[in-house]
Amino acid sequence: MRVKLLLLASLLVLLSPLSKADIGSEDNQEEFLFQWNKDFGEIYVSTKPITSSEAIYVRTSSSNIAKGIPSVYSISFDGSENWRVENANSTMSDMSPLVFVNSGFGECGNWPDMVLVGWSDGLFQALDAHNGGVIWQYNTEVFAWGITGSMLVESETVTIPTRGGLDRLCLNGDLQFSQSTGNGWRNGVTHVADSYWVGDEKGNLWSVTKDSSTSYLIGAGKLRHSPIALDNGDLFLHLQTSSGSTWYQFDTVNYTSTIIGNSGSGPGKPIVVNGYIITSDSQQITSINCSPLCTIVDFEEFQSNGEISEVFGNIMLPRNTVQGGYGHFELLDNGELYPLMMLTFDDDWYGTSGVESWSIDGQKYQLFVNDNANLKLYATGPADIPSIDKESSNWETMLAMLFALILISATSINLLRERFQSAFKFFILFSTILLYFTMGDVIQAWSEFVTDESPASDAWNDEWPDEWLGTQVVVFEFTNRSVVAGGLLDYTTVLDLTRAAAEEQGLPLEIIESGLGKYLVSVDDVAGEGWEYDVNGQPGTLSAEYKTIDSDSIVIWRQL
Repeated sequence: MRVKLLLLASLLVLLSPLSKADIGSEDNQEEFLFQWNKDFGEIYVSTKPITSSEAIYVRTSSSNIAKGIPSVYSISFDGSENWRVENANSTMSDMSPLVFVNSGFGECGNWPDMVLVGWSDGLFQALDAHNGGVIWQYNTEVFAWGITGSMLVESETVTIPTRGGLDRLCLNGDLQFSQSTGNGWRNGVTHVADSYWVGDEKGNLWSVTKDSSTSYLIGAGKLRHSPIALDNGDLFLHLQTSSGSTWYQFDTVNYTSTIIGNSGSGPGKPIVVNGYIITSDSQQITSINCSPLCTIVDFEEFQSNGEISEVFGNIMLPRNTVQGGYGHFELLDNGELYPLMMLTFDDDWYGTSGVESWSIDGQKYQLFVNDNANLKLYATGPADIPSIDKESSNWETMLAMLFALILISATSINLLRERFQSAFKFFILFSTILLYFTMGDVIQAWSEFVTDESPASDAWNDEWPDEWLGTQVVVFEFTNRSVVAGGLLDYTTVLDLTRAAAEEQGLPLEIIESGLGKYLVSVDDVAGEGWEYDVNGQPGTLSAEYKTIDSDSIVIWRQL
């Protein structure tokens, strides 16, 4: 009898409804309730949404027009769309954060409420915040791509990090000056000591004024964030290297740099919270005290390569893995980091976008969005339950889950009746369904566990153009020729990157489906004995569909 009761209790646990908990503080005194979500489709979002007193503004990105046109949206606080502006020419990863500018006037003239947008095709636009109309626009240089870094808005000017320089404009669109620098990507700009400072893809820090630009070599690597201005006039830098990353403190008077320490690969965008610098990378989140010399205070293991946000006094940042989610940390007065919780959602996936937050009349709001481009609003107070979108319901998965529940129920009932042979058959059916729906995640997890990544420099060819440095490159090696596609950005798997490269070069692909994923069998109608790939010189060990890659990976396909 006791055995039967234990089996029945186990069954009840298995059949209990699974649900996501509402977002709450550690002591559950304050809960954030789901309000609504908006799905932008197969396109993705790589930068934090921003808000004004009237609307939410979101930018989407795409490297394939077939999946969606890169756009900027104005969304009402009830989730409805006000307007959108599309740019079908911008397909090289739009990662320049949006900036909202209040109306004003000055020596530069006058301007209305605007949303400033930098596109990867080099176009810079000032959009009317109320209707999306183009107030003025400006074309910057394009060298494989255009604008991908963070602009700097001051009292009545905006300074734009272009592909290979800095342009400063009045907020009415008039150009004040333009200077050349090294080629950059995701490189933001900072104003310190009467100079604008910006990094490039070769590890140079540039000092730019109206009349000149001067570079200072920090190290062999890439500077991909806005330098952080310190109270003593120095700059904090997080340099991405071939083996990880290094923190530096740069003296803007003597033009010397000092190493603070080393960390993981793929640095995110550091911010300042309560006087402490918060950084992230593929290894950890770190707090650093720079008063006056920078020293490491604390760190916690966490993988994030995107935007860090201060949210109601705490720190949130997206986890850039297939599991996704958001890390939530408290920054103590002494600079130590205290992990609060891991926020998870049903649509979790890779993420680089920060969390937008605000408060109105004592009610707090949080906006979440990841590479799945599903925007979610949470708020304290009563939830406004949205209507169900039947077209977006995944009926196949729902039916499979129902069937699985029936099978596990049948298994338990037969166990209770001591019909062990029938119970075993039902359990086998249940296990088969479970394996089918989790195979991709299992393969992905195994890949991340066993893979020992090599830096892209191991596979780099010096004959390739310099503008491909820091981007994704694909090589198709036929027996009698080679085809190379470079300058690609933001693809997360070998298969997605391969398809984009083949489309760019006009090479048809034949891909077959197997129980372990999708495999490439012919390129440009050439099959041979098959095709195999490696990433950064390391042979591929699983389906190209499940093999994840970095932002500067080099994939080589070889005809067998």
